[in-house]
Amino acid sequence: MSIKPKNGGGARPGAPVGRKRGEGVPQAALTEERKEVFLSELRRHGIVSAAARAASPHAKGTCAPSFYILRKNNPEFAAAWDDAIEQATGSVELEIHRRAVEGYDEPVYQKGELVGTVTKYSDRLLELRAKALMPNKYIERRAVELSANLNVTQELYGGHALTLKPEDVLLLDEGKRQQLLGLLTEIAMARGDLLEVEPEPAGPLEAEA
Repeated sequence: MSIKPKNGGGARPGAPVGRKRGEGVPQAALTEERKEVFLSELRRHGIVSAAARAASPHAKGTCAPSFYILRKNNPEFAAAWDDAIEQATGSVELEIHRRAVEGYDEPVYQKGELVGTVTKYSDRLLELRAKALMPNKYIERRAVELSANLNVTQELYGGHALTLKPEDVLLLDEGKRQQLLGLLTEIAMARGDLLEVEPEPAGPLEAEA
């Protein structure tokens, strides 16, 4: 013998009313407090997903889309977002400068005890910083050598044509590759694609006199 429940009487006690099976719980509204937490975190590190998570501690799953939607529909919030990213970028650039130019202290231990510090510098970060500030002087020359746009067709005697592809450059020895690189650089400079570059391939940075 089976007993059928009455219409509307089959719901378990305490079940949410008006929500279909499979529907999630609606996300909390983006309050002013949540927006400020998001922007504060974004100013600190510039990572959108982490900032959204910090502003949505009780949310399940990703919560960044809600902030992207607000950015699209709210110009004031979008401007505050851009300002936060600019501040985070400035903080990173300042730290790169500090480690490359001012140096950073690294602790020195002897027999497990701290006996002092030694100032160290990052040549790699200095190189990156120089390329960012002076791209025309410290440009990556190999970008010219292996450019994906390199596809030169030269008419030869007898009506034959030679097509040079980027991977063909690797068939040359190092000396001839450097000669070809020099010619390509001269062509790029003549077309105005590049300004003055160093005559030698990019290498470790040297202090200027």
